[in-house]
Amino acid sequence: MLNLKLGLTKNPRFEPLIAGSVKSNKLNLNIHVTTPPELFFKNLKNDEYDVFEMSLSEFLITREQAKGDRWQWQALPIFPAKAFVWMTLFVNTGSGIQSLCDLKGKRVGIPDYVMTAGLWFRAILRELCAIQPKDISWYIGRVQDLSHGGLLGMDTRPPAGVSTTWLTAEKTFDVMLDKGEIDAAYGFAPRHDAKLMTLNIDRYGGTPLEGNPRLRKMFADGGLSIVEAFYHKTGIVPANHVIVAQRRMLEQQPWLPSEILRLFSESKRSAYERGNFASPAYLYFENSDRGNQEQMVGNDPFPFGIKNNRQMLEMLFRNSHEEGLTQRLAKIEEVFYPGLLDT
Repeated sequence: MLNLKLGLTKNPRFEPLIAGSVKSNKLNLNIHVTTPPELFFKNLKNDEYDVFEMSLSEFLITREQAKGDRWQWQALPIFPAKAFVWMTLFVNTGSGIQSLCDLKGKRVGIPDYVMTAGLWFRAILRELCAIQPKDISWYIGRVQDLSHGGLLGMDTRPPAGVSTTWLTAEKTFDVMLDKGEIDAAYGFAPRHDAKLMTLNIDRYGGTPLEGNPRLRKMFADGGLSIVEAFYHKTGIVPANHVIVAQRRMLEQQPWLPSEILRLFSESKRSAYERGNFASPAYLYFENSDRGNQEQMVGNDPFPFGIKNNRQMLEMLFRNSHEEGLTQRLAKIEEVFYPGLLDT
C-alpha cells in the first residue's frame, strides 16, 4: 500500500471518499480537509501534500515560477468545483449598480486577483458586457502576507494597465462597502466551516448583511441567469479547481493517476446517488430544477476528463495569458498527465 497525503476542501462530492465508503486497495489515504483559501495557501507556501485540490488559475502561474523542487506539480483532469464564488457579490445600494454590466468604472473588491473565480469573473464580464479588466478599479481583500497573489508575485508584478489596491489589516470589504468606499465586493461574508480554519485569510469585519439598507446581493437568483447566459453564448460552465499531484510520485508510480481518477469518479457518482440527484452535490444552485440543469449541461454537471473540458480549459488558459497572469499560453498536453489525455 502506498501512503498518500491528500489535501481537500469540504465538498459534497468528496464526502464518500473522506468517509471511507469509497476506498482503494492500493492506497493508504491520509486526508486533510480545510477551506479553499487555506489549502491553496499551504500548497503554495509549504508544498506539503502528495495530491491536492488546487486553484486552476494559480496552478497555471506556478508552472512558470517553479524552481528546484518547489511546485513540481502536474494536473489530473479532475475538476471538483464550479467557479460560482463571485456570484455572491454584494453591492452598495448607492452605487447605481443594477446589473452586471454596471460594474464598468466601479471599485470592485476581490479576495485575490489571481484566483480562478476572479479570472472567470473577468472573462464573463468581457463576454457578456465587453468590460475589460482595466475598466474596473480592483481592491484585493487578503493582506499580502496571507494572499495567494502575494506568494505568486502579484504585489510586485501586477498585470500591466490594471489598477489594483491591496487592503491593509485594518480594512475589510464589508466595512468599506457599508461606508461606500467601494461599490461591490465578494468573498468576505462568512461561508466556511470555522472549525476547518486556522488562518484568517478572508476577513470579515462583522457588518450586518441581512436587512442592511446600504447593502444588497447583486443576484437575486444566486447568479443562475448569468450562468445560463454565459453557457448559451460559449457552451461553457467554468470550473474552479483541479486535482494536482507531485510530478515525482506520478513518475514513480505510473498506475497512480488512473487510481486517483477512479477514486474521485466513484466518490462523485456515489454522492450524486446518495442525494438522489437533488442535493448540492449535484445541483449548481440550491432549489434549482434538475431537469432544466440536465437539459443545459447533461446528466453529469461536474464532468471529469479532457474531452468534456477541453473548450473550457482552452478558454481559461487563453484568458490567463491575455490578462498577463501567465507569460505564455499554456497547452493542455503540457499541463495534464500524459496518460490521462485521452479521458
